[in-house]
Amino acid sequence: MRRRAFVTGITVSALAGPQAWGAEAHHLIMASVVTDNDGFAARWLALIYHDAFGQLGVTLEIRGFPAARAAAEAAAGNVDGELARSYDYAAVQPTLIRVTEPTLFADTVAYVKRADVRLAPGWEGLRDTRYRVEYRLGYPVMARKLALVVPAGGLTDVRNAETGLRKLVRGRSDIYVDVAYTVDSLLERSEFRGVGIRRAAVLEHGTIHAFLNRRHANLARRLSAVLKKMHDSGQIERYRQQALHQN
Repeated sequence: MRRRAFVTGITVSALAGPQAWGAEAHHLIMASVVTDNDGFAARWLALIYHDAFGQLGVTLEIRGFPAARAAAEAAAGNVDGELARSYDYAAVQPTLIRVTEPTLFADTVAYVKRADVRLAPGWEGLRDTRYRVEYRLGYPVMARKLALVVPAGGLTDVRNAETGLRKLVRGRSDIYVDVAYTVDSLLERSEFRGVGIRRAAVLEHGTIHAFLNRRHANLARRLSAVLKKMHDSGQIERYRQQALHQN
């Protein structure tokens, strides 16, 4: 199934007009690996960042891409940053800087279908495993952490989460590793409902951040302050509830 791009934009009030940023950008294009295939998470992020950037006098356009394409677009400078990457992403994408305040938390999970697969929690649960492990292409931090524990020849990547789950169902792999908000949304579909895919272990619980091109360093600091206020006021949780109840 081809991933649909999640594209949206906002228009900010005249109160946050051109004077708000002087010479700084007033319109940003941000790549997102979280698209409408990921269920409510794409709606949640859109609500958060429309508000946050709007408070800073910046109009926002979100373009959804597969993970590898998003990384390439950001590295080439074709977009102004990425909306949803793990804390460690800065180490593998030097053109971007991390917005300090996290947007949300996410679990990286090992999914299985075979009844005999049992794993301890954490990355070490895969240490020297003899199982065939797959993950989604375009997640370099995940790839690096898996490569440290999974023996050579036992680790492969797939283009998207649907393919990873289908290979589990058909017995062509033993473990599929991905972020939970993506896979759990797919498991609600008729194709995967009731086929026996389950969580074997949570490998990591970590923060998800926006990353901006280094030319927007000042904006990154201000965006972090806005996100913290939104967390403290409960607005981000209210947006989560709103996204959950939207169709």
